[in-house]
Amino acid sequence: MDFAILGPVRITQAGRPVRLAAKPRAVLSTLLLHPNTVVSRDRLIASVWDEPPRSALANLQTYVSVLRRAAIEVETQGPGYHLRLGTGRLDLLAFDEAVRRARRETADGDLAEADRLFAGALSLWRGRPAEDVPLAGAVTARITELEERRESARFDWIDVRLRLGLHDEVVGQLTPLVETDPLSERLWHRLMVALHRAGRRAEALEAYRRARSVLVAELGVEPGQELRNLHTAILSDAPVELPAPAAVAGDLPAPERAGRQTPGWTGICLLPADIADFVGRESETHEMISALRGTADRGGAAPVIVAVSGPPGVGKSTLAVHVAHLMREEYPDGQLFVRLGGASPSPRDPAGLLAELLRALGVDAAVMPASVEEQAAMYRARIADRAVLVLLDDAGGEAQVQPLIPGTPGSAVIVTSRGLLPAMPGAIALTLDVPPPADAHNLLAGVAGADRVASDPESAEAILHACGRLPLALRIAGARLVTRPAWPLAEFARRLADTSACLNELHSGQLDVRTTFAMSYATLSPQARRAFRLLGSVAADSVAAWTVAALAGTSAHDVDHSLEELAAAGLISASDVDAAAQPRYRMHDLLRGFAAELFTAEDSHECRAAALRRVAAEAHVRVIDAARELPLAFAPPPSDLPARTPPSAAAGAWLSAERRVLVGVVAATSRAGLVTASVDLAHVLAPFLIVRGFHDDAVNMLDGTIEAAAAAGDASAETRLRLVRADVEVDRRRAHTVAAEFRRLLDRFERTGDRHSAAYALLGIAATLEDDLGSALAAATRAADCFLALGDTNGLLSAWYEVAGVQLFLGRYDDAAAACRHALALADGESAVHSVRARRGLGIACYEMGRVEEAVGHYRVSLALSRELRWNEGERIALRRLAEAEGALGRFDRATRMLAECMEMCVRAGDARGEAMTVYALGEVSRWRGDERAALDHFTVCHALLNPRGEHYWSARTREQIARSRAALGRLC
Repeated sequence: MDFAILGPVRITQAGRPVRLAAKPRAVLSTLLLHPNTVVSRDRLIASVWDEPPRSALANLQTYVSVLRRAAIEVETQGPGYHLRLGTGRLDLLAFDEAVRRARRETADGDLAEADRLFAGALSLWRGRPAEDVPLAGAVTARITELEERRESARFDWIDVRLRLGLHDEVVGQLTPLVETDPLSERLWHRLMVALHRAGRRAEALEAYRRARSVLVAELGVEPGQELRNLHTAILSDAPVELPAPAAVAGDLPAPERAGRQTPGWTGICLLPADIADFVGRESETHEMISALRGTADRGGAAPVIVAVSGPPGVGKSTLAVHVAHLMREEYPDGQLFVRLGGASPSPRDPAGLLAELLRALGVDAAVMPASVEEQAAMYRARIADRAVLVLLDDAGGEAQVQPLIPGTPGSAVIVTSRGLLPAMPGAIALTLDVPPPADAHNLLAGVAGADRVASDPESAEAILHACGRLPLALRIAGARLVTRPAWPLAEFARRLADTSACLNELHSGQLDVRTTFAMSYATLSPQARRAFRLLGSVAADSVAAWTVAALAGTSAHDVDHSLEELAAAGLISASDVDAAAQPRYRMHDLLRGFAAELFTAEDSHECRAAALRRVAAEAHVRVIDAARELPLAFAPPPSDLPARTPPSAAAGAWLSAERRVLVGVVAATSRAGLVTASVDLAHVLAPFLIVRGFHDDAVNMLDGTIEAAAAAGDASAETRLRLVRADVEVDRRRAHTVAAEFRRLLDRFERTGDRHSAAYALLGIAATLEDDLGSALAAATRAADCFLALGDTNGLLSAWYEVAGVQLFLGRYDDAAAACRHALALADGESAVHSVRARRGLGIACYEMGRVEEAVGHYRVSLALSRELRWNEGERIALRRLAEAEGALGRFDRATRMLAECMEMCVRAGDARGEAMTVYALGEVSRWRGDERAALDHFTVCHALLNPRGEHYWSARTREQIARSRAALGRLC
């Protein structure tokens, strides 16, 4: 009796076909698929029926009897059946033997004989194994394995024929194969080799173009390194080599076999393909390899578990697969891989995962234990004392992972998950963030093409920024650029810059950023979904729990569970604690854009407005309390603001930590048309932004709020905010740019009878009149009188300080000192910023009057208060003035050290005027030392740094010092 299983099943007796009914034929096919192997009754039942009837065992025995009556010699062995066949009686055995002999002949160098043997072996295949027999799903894995063995043999045969020089024949052989399987890089590789060796170089290059096009279009990836190397070689018309023939496993020397695998164990590799253009992640790769190598060296008492977590699209699976491939030699007994589906609405059950692993390890599906505990025990026993690497991708939680952990220290586990797995005992946690800029740039260049990215670096940088350096987004962006080679990078960057449409652009084929995010969102509870949407309402890179609680209209305690759930899903990270000791929850920019989409799409207008009102109101209360050490805004203050208090480190830390959130809340309420909420918060937040030097934030915040107030027709709010906006320019030494604005505001306030706002506008005008000091003094004095009449102490202190400054410019040092002393007497109970300014002004007056030691005392108080307030600009000015006074007292080295420190602070802050004034002070110290040449150099540099339009007084004074130095040097010469 002869049999054929590699295609439709054939049974022949003396050349004549033997016919069988469907079920006996299915039983025979299962035995033929496992020749010379005892196949258990349970496995036979699972192979014949997807849903076995109660009578399955009795039916099976009947079908075996039918086979025996047909002279098919099925033997009973223990709990199963065995069909003993020789090589000449079954095509599958003949195929295996012919392939083994062909590979031996290849290794021995007899390529012609190998060609003949491969041809004979592959001719035995007439289709899919047992394709005409209705078998159950349990047989699919075995059939797939046999087809993979056929493809492996086919590639070996192609390589033999290429070595024999049969290039045209191979081209004809491969052409229909690549049309059938266009995603096989190995087929394209051999076709290109054959075409190139046949002298058909242009066709070989065209084959590469077609291969690359289909890979990018279907998978969104570039060809692998082997194919790219071949393309490069063909371009340069260099000879191309094939991989060395694989050794025949059965012919390896015993020591080499023992080194590769544990005796009696057949290692398998279930890993997905490594990515060809993997870049970056050097430190993470090194950390993972170090941990896994320790396991391979048997250094621990338990398997090492490396848990890689991070937000969706950050490249966790890519890194894990890459490292697993690098570690294959360290784990010769096999590499297992399963996808756990933790990010899907229905994570896979441990029972199904264990069953998949056990089937891969050769366990019959029919004898698979029913319970998870029994399956886990069998799994652990199966790989006990082996060197196996298990990669569990996309875990949903510890309960899903725990049954899949090996029981002995020889193996190791890599787990990827979107959230942390804190309950995994002994796990080495690796939290993956977006790659650094250089690696992100290399990833984009690797996909889109290095030359193309280099051709427009500015647009490339804009694409990186819009993608937030998220690897998935960068890969998609690169793939889209590849599919549109004529598309300018600038056009794509422009599209991505539109945050409302950015996610629409980040899709290519099956890769889609929005879909990836949506999978995680779909797994959340309703409460966590709402919290996620609310996080999209405010444009801030991180938030504390109070923000989410305010948006949701509940307590911080009540939102803790939702935030934990979001962290577990990888949608936020919760690993940071800010300077105010608050845990901060961070979200990637693209995720925040996705959350903002959902906030608009799933929440009603009324719900969105209510959430923003709540968070603005909460922020307003908190800012008022935290900013009590700061001066009030440059506008009439509200009547209900509390008194100012001494500097508080805790309050200042909170404001610093929440700055972006607070600015984001103002912007969100402005866009939503909630004018009162945005105006109130902007008014109390502006002084903090100005004093701490966040001028750009202040400008953007105020401009948006002013626009919203104007659109709503709230002229009073608009004009008062314009006062604060103009004061920002005064604070950063650009008073000349807002002179006209202050005059327009003054005219408007006088026409409407708003005396209080008019006083601030008048004081603003005084600050812009550096080239007309008389008018400046008159305006500041009038403003002071008005503030005194109105009982506005904050405005009065600001006016007196402006009066003192003008008096100093005029050289009226006694008057300046008197104004500063008036301010100091009134400053008690007000912001310490006023005391800093008054002390500094008093020190300058004393210094100019020759009372340098007294000036030093005032400067030191001013410096200490500035540091207590964390007012960097005030600290820089006080330090420079103190150094200048120390130099005047002959303490040159101390003065020089202090000025060097001051210069570093100015450079870090981007304070060009501060740099200029520090250089001026260095010029003075150099002159006092007797080094007029160095003094001239310093004064010259100072003059070059100053803005003559906005610095009339100091520009003129520096020119005088330059002239004085030149005169002194002229006399010396």
